[in-house]
Amino acid sequence: MKISIITPTYNSEKNITKCIQSILNQTYNNFEHIIVDNLSADLTLQIAKDIYSSNNMLANLSIISEKDYGISDAFNKGISAAKGGIIGILNSDDFYSSNNAFEKIISYFSDPKILFIHGNILFQDDLYGTNIRKPLLCDVQKAMPYNHPTMFLRKELYIEIGLFDTKYKYAMDFDLVCRMKKQFNDLDIISAYLNSQPMVVMNAGGASWANEVISIHETKQILISNNFWNTQAKTSYYLRLIRTRIKSLFDMLGLNYLVKIWRSKKWS
Repeated sequence: MKISIITPTYNSEKNITKCIQSILNQTYNNFEHIIVDNLSADLTLQIAKDIYSSNNMLANLSIISEKDYGISDAFNKGISAAKGGIIGILNSDDFYSSNNAFEKIISYFSDPKILFIHGNILFQDDLYGTNIRKPLLCDVQKAMPYNHPTMFLRKELYIEIGLFDTKYKYAMDFDLVCRMKKQFNDLDIISAYLNSQPMVVMNAGGASWANEVISIHETKQILISNNFWNTQAKTSYYLRLIRTRIKSLFDMLGLNYLVKIWRSKKWS
């Protein structure tokens, strides 16, 4: 069974090497790597071609280089082009933490009832502290239940529920999970959780983190459009806004260590 990994890029020459190497190091080599590049002006694509060529695996690399209209659009281009039955998304500044991640993933998909798998993240943040983030596994009304960078979906699941909604710029993964929830209700039945070492190492500073307030507002729109906007959803929404504003205040006052302590307790 082939795995398709989609990596959106734009001027990613500083980070792309580690991302690619973590894919090439996998012990399971029936994969394709689809890089969807938004017309980078640096050496991103040349670096990718050189690394794959030097490893005699250029046939595993596909490149789509054209103007896109946001992250959702880039995701969708990669999914539409994917030849594999299993699809994962790995951003250019993230990487897989172990060389046998694909082997573990494939073993779970031997069960035809499993439509997606997910796992833990090592979240690297020099400002607020590095920690291991396990999925919250909560109701969508409360928060995002899964760590999207660790999610691998059968392509048939995308066919059934649709691709990413391009009107969402930062919370498109949450919308996808909400649509999955509407379709299947009990997502535990169709998923598997790889509760071991972190699957993906993720660096702080991604688009959704840099635009956190906009992302939070998008989650409200998503909950409303998917008929999940209830008392619990409203409470969680306003609490997230309050926490974000408190964090911004602490930043201005030079009290980042308080946020670091709170996050350490939250993810311990």
